[in-house]
Amino acid sequence: HHYLVLTSILYLFQYDTWCLVLVRTTGAKMKKVYLISLVSCLFVIKLLLIYNDNRGSSSSGSGSHSGSGSSGDETRTQQVVVPVITYEAKAKAKAKAKAETISSTISVPQNVKKTEEIETEKVLKIHFVPHTHDDVGWLKTVEQYYHGTNITIQNACVSCILDTLIVALQADPNRKFTYVEMAFFSLWWDDQTNETKDIVRNLVKNKQLSFANGGWCMHDEATTHYVGMIDQTTLGHEFLKREFNYTPNIAWQLDPFGHSSTQASLLGSEAGFDAIYFGRIDYQDLQRRHETKNCEGIWDSSENLVDTSIFWGLTGSYLGNYGAPDGFCFDVLCDDAPLVGLDDDQLYKRVLEFMKDVQVQANRTKGTNIMLTMGSDFQYSQSAYNFENMDLLMSIINDMEQNFTSILFPEYDGIHAFYSTPENYTQHKYEEYQSDDEGSVMEYEVKKDDFFPYSDCEHCFWTGYFTSRPALKKLERVGSSFLQIARQIQTFFGAGGGDAQIYELEKAHGILQHHDGVSGTAKQHVSFDYAKKMQFGINEAASFVSETIQNVFKDVDGHGLTNVTYCQLRNESICEIQNDGNSNVFYVVLYNGLAHMRNEIVALPVSSNKNYIVERGEESWKNVESVLLPNIQHSQSNRSTPFILLFDSGPMKPIGLTLFRISNIGTTLINDARVLNSNEKIGKKSFSLKQGNVEVHLDDSGNLDRISKGDKLDFSVSYEFGYYKSFPGDASDTQASGAYIFRNIPGEDFIKILPDPSKTIVRQTPLQTEVHIKFEVPWVNQVIKVYKDKNYVDIDFTVGPIDVSNGIGKEVVTRFVSSIENDGVFFTDSNGREFLKRKRSQRNTWTLEEFEPIAGNYYPVNAAIYIEDTKAFMGILTDRSQGGASLKDGSVELMVHRRTLHDDARGVDEAMNETDYIAPYPPFGDASRKGNGLIITGTHRLVLGFGNDGFGQVREQMDEMFMPIHLFTGAAQSPLLFGSKSGRTSKSALTEPFEKNVQLTTIKTLSVDRDITTFLLRLGHAFGDGESDSLSKPVTIDLSKLFVDFEIINISETTLTGNRKKENW
Repeated sequence: HHYLVLTSILYLFQYDTWCLVLVRTTGAKMKKVYLISLVSCLFVIKLLLIYNDNRGSSSSGSGSHSGSGSSGDETRTQQVVVPVITYEAKAKAKAKAKAETISSTISVPQNVKKTEEIETEKVLKIHFVPHTHDDVGWLKTVEQYYHGTNITIQNACVSCILDTLIVALQADPNRKFTYVEMAFFSLWWDDQTNETKDIVRNLVKNKQLSFANGGWCMHDEATTHYVGMIDQTTLGHEFLKREFNYTPNIAWQLDPFGHSSTQASLLGSEAGFDAIYFGRIDYQDLQRRHETKNCEGIWDSSENLVDTSIFWGLTGSYLGNYGAPDGFCFDVLCDDAPLVGLDDDQLYKRVLEFMKDVQVQANRTKGTNIMLTMGSDFQYSQSAYNFENMDLLMSIINDMEQNFTSILFPEYDGIHAFYSTPENYTQHKYEEYQSDDEGSVMEYEVKKDDFFPYSDCEHCFWTGYFTSRPALKKLERVGSSFLQIARQIQTFFGAGGGDAQIYELEKAHGILQHHDGVSGTAKQHVSFDYAKKMQFGINEAASFVSETIQNVFKDVDGHGLTNVTYCQLRNESICEIQNDGNSNVFYVVLYNGLAHMRNEIVALPVSSNKNYIVERGEESWKNVESVLLPNIQHSQSNRSTPFILLFDSGPMKPIGLTLFRISNIGTTLINDARVLNSNEKIGKKSFSLKQGNVEVHLDDSGNLDRISKGDKLDFSVSYEFGYYKSFPGDASDTQASGAYIFRNIPGEDFIKILPDPSKTIVRQTPLQTEVHIKFEVPWVNQVIKVYKDKNYVDIDFTVGPIDVSNGIGKEVVTRFVSSIENDGVFFTDSNGREFLKRKRSQRNTWTLEEFEPIAGNYYPVNAAIYIEDTKAFMGILTDRSQGGASLKDGSVELMVHRRTLHDDARGVDEAMNETDYIAPYPPFGDASRKGNGLIITGTHRLVLGFGNDGFGQVREQMDEMFMPIHLFTGAAQSPLLFGSKSGRTSKSALTEPFEKNVQLTTIKTLSVDRDITTFLLRLGHAFGDGESDSLSKPVTIDLSKLFVDFEIINISETTLTGNRKKENW
């Protein structure tokens, strides 16, 4: 009885519960101590009541937010089963009382107006934005992060964050929180009861819980292709629309290591976002923006898209990151002291220190609104602790606004601190901008380019990750391309199903877009997990695609293909050939995922040197030209086949399938004319090779020397392999080259790896000519290829394992050297879309003080890089993201592989040293590298032309590099027979090919309701303004006549992710 009475009294008057705890713990032990405790409590209550009467009604609220007692108090209150809301009401009043106590001890200057006396208020609005940044894989895998396991590496638990967050938001309707990564939120959502889901939906409806970005992850901006960026963002937006009918309005790119112009235009404005916020920009740029009050502004990055400018701003108090002001991280993972529990003097000093930081931030931007990002990596695992301290802090600020205004903000009439969201902050900035009639205060600087490269100190350029983990970068590109064709085949050729299989690939692909995923900056075991997930997704989607293809091709008797298999590893000369029993016949299906006709010289790995006959299925089977070559196994894979069968695909229909029959007639080829008579070793002499319109010249050292195209273009160009030595760091300068940072040893230039002309082999056939070049080191090999009827040159390379036996890491580079006078100017693509002009040792936004002339001039190359002058141009296309530069006039270099032996101190805590496998991490092992180093294969496509024509020439090949031909093999129980009236040997989804400058970026089935299919269609113009005299012009498309077997009955234009109509944005 006494216990209940005391509980009621204490909560009625909202006082602390120390004496209550004493009563509860001792009352069960001895009656005497219990009675003494009871009298003591009543005496304290009496004193408190008297004190309360003397200082007035301190509990009358002003709507301010509150803190509470220590974390121990919270625990005890929960033990006595007091409802959370009751506890929070007590805490709020307590914080209010604490603030007024402090305020009463400080005199207010006479010249300070009270808030109610201000006629025209100029109030500094401090937006507290609670958030957490949850990496979708980095030091731990996605599942380890979600469940909170593997804490020997990192103490992080995403499910704990979301569990405690929902309780903390329920406790006070004024609290708000912003969440970002749907890969995690969807996992958590699937674990919740319907009751919890209803609570969360209500929090979203009340705008307590908001979502920024809303993608599957927070994607990287340097190493991602725009198609992958769109897809992962769409995946998250679909989840939010489905579960909450929620449409994010803010791009929230806090952690990526530099920011692209495509992010601003396509993934910002075109995705329906009103603003974009991020943390990291170059330290020199940041310093200038501090001095000029330009830490927020307008970003108008596209020269081609109309009205895509967007508001942008820095986070993390404009200090280069995204956390709370220094010293005020109120999280259990931080070492900063909490506010709760301090005495009055200590509390006032801490809050004053905080407000000084606010003053600095307010003086570095324009307007009267500032945003404090109160959170960081995996914070809020005990959310109540964070909110209690912020409640108390804001309560002190608001109750002492006159004091702080007088001391620190005399230009303002008042201060107001409150919980907010990025969306709410943006709305305040917009309203303030609209009300600034004269435009003098809110005139923002306009940004036109991007924020690359990023450095955070003099010798700290984050340009190594442009290339880090090149095999994973290639796998991402393969998965992205295959995802597009899986969607196409489901929409146009499927008979239903496929959603579950394609969703597995979408999820894996979405996770890999993360800024520690495809960037290559995660720990090695996490990168292994990314690759495993991606391959699982490809396998799942491939099973659906293969099954669908089996049902597409039926002959005159209704027979079709069986055992259709996707050949993913042709780059390693591996392909599983399917046939039935002892049959010597198998089938190949080529899928063209582009909306244009194309033809290719197809390389098919085969296991024997038999006499193969290749036939293309039309109205009847027709022979096509083919060549059998012995395989030179540069990849060192023990699964590689000993022979390669080349054949000419002929014209392949757009968004279509083409069937081939390949017969092995059993005769072993020895001197057949279709087999190269011998692998001709050239030795130390110069020679020329011609295939179609292209002629390649090599000098007597085996180096590429010159390329001719027809009678008009004779172009001097050489190709070099080499490396920079990775700086390991030393006692005087600890900044090493690592996963993020590229830094060569100061004073040491590019070291060439020379070819060995005695080992050069030439193989010339009617379909293609190859020059196989070996080098003075065994871990570099190269094949130059020219093709029938093609106007480009492919250079295939195999690099690895990189030799680091001398203890020095290597940054391996290919360099193209020409006579072009480019005056330091070169062009790189932005995520595969628009090209940006770069100038060596120069920045458009500020005057660069250069410390790293090599690493500081590297830029991300996602698809292509080129140089030009008035006479000629040279462009190189890549098959994955790489770092590139033009360090000397006439040259272009691309980093293809890297292996370092030291960590660069940016958090991953291990060297960029990829091997077959690793030992367990401490305390279970030493995380040492085991096995061989990584071997990678890749392709650079060299395109040459006349001056000032670089855009158009390179554009023609970019889509083909992103979307290569996908090859499937299969068998048939009996020979397939096709006639003119039945059977299908080729199939296209389009009534006719698109114009050359129109792209079909995405076709995705959204729903099927009886005979009505709703799908998402994205079309793109392939050429930018001024890139081509003819192809840059606008194009008109009749969508009603676009697709075979579809009658379009309704079209709605939406934002890029399809989550709202364009007219409503």
